[in-house]
Amino acid sequence: MNKSPSLGIKQLWSTTLYTRVWDDHAVELPRLIELFHQIQSKSHVQITSGIAPMAKATRGLYESDFDLFQVDHPSIRLLVRFIEETIRISVSHVNGAKTDPATIQVEFLDSWFHITTDGGFHDAHFHPGCSWCGIMYITIGDMSRIPESGAPNGLNRFYSPINSGGAYRDFGNRYLEQSLLDVPPQDGMLLLFPSYLLHSALPYRGEKERIVVSFNCRCKLAQTSTLQ
Repeated sequence: MNKSPSLGIKQLWSTTLYTRVWDDHAVELPRLIELFHQIQSKSHVQITSGIAPMAKATRGLYESDFDLFQVDHPSIRLLVRFIEETIRISVSHVNGAKTDPATIQVEFLDSWFHITTDGGFHDAHFHPGCSWCGIMYITIGDMSRIPESGAPNGLNRFYSPINSGGAYRDFGNRYLEQSLLDVPPQDGMLLLFPSYLLHSALPYRGEKERIVVSFNCRCKLAQTSTLQ
């Protein structure tokens, strides 16, 4: 009787995303919304950052400057502490959990918030110059509503970084057919993803505001750390 061949298996280049819910979200929510509205009221332009305006809606989207985590506010300090802790845990895990998360240093390069109202969107893009990016869902608004297009309302969509067999498709690469992922959000949820991942915010329709905080970061080991 013929024996089945013994296969050596090596999986490479997986893409990992992490989510975590902030326990303090409900308590800090009113103060964060008040702060964001104060910042928005002082701006006279829709895209305060001035970054990639052609990729963003001409109505229904406000984007702050990219220095949010530098704002001296107790709720921001608590939020940054939660995000930083989550990044350390996630980066340790994705690298094989061989490093104490406490020895991972997180540098936030950019941090900002979006207030999205009816008609707002952000076209597909990725974030250069960093290793990890994040979206913190402050309030998801009317995201259960289905717009006329049938696309998930206002969800963040992520696109596969793998070219499916040079665009040729057959049964051999059927396992690559999932070319996009729509992440179901919830109020107070943090989503971490690698910076190379192309993503977008689909058009949003609704009466309630959709508010998210976003950031880009770099991570390095403290000089006292040793990898096992």
